[in-house]
Amino acid sequence: MTYSVQDVANKTGLTTYTIRYYHDHGLLPFVKRDANNNRVFDDVDLEWVDLITCLRSTGMPLNDIKQYFDLVIAGESTIQERYEIMLAQQQRTLKEISDLQTHLTTINRKVSHYADVLINHKTDDYEPSNIQETEVTDNNRTSA
Repeated sequence: MTYSVQDVANKTGLTTYTIRYYHDHGLLPFVKRDANNNRVFDDVDLEWVDLITCLRSTGMPLNDIKQYFDLVIAGESTIQERYEIMLAQQQRTLKEISDLQTHLTTINRKVSHYADVLINHKTDDYEPSNIQETEVTDNNRTSA
């Protein structure tokens, strides 16, 4: 099956501008053109778009994605280098997930605090001047 730029945009949620940008910068090297010089995508091209979206979502710069794709195109002799690129990206992504989990723990603690204030009609004793004290008290409660 083939797709236009608009079809790809609708399928992926990317803008047509972004898709054209990726193509113009060598990230979609196998996209063909029709008789009217319009880009024509196939299912394999969509897989490349999905991979670009995945890698961008995990913070990989476009230049690094391009380097990775160039290695893929170069073939079997680049597998070790591709592995190292993906391993490094995996480690960065796991670190980001860990950091987000830590932030979520803090946010969950604050949501619980405010729910307690609202449900039990308490006065909110959480002020910037006693943040340290409140967090120490909260931590003591959770560890008890």
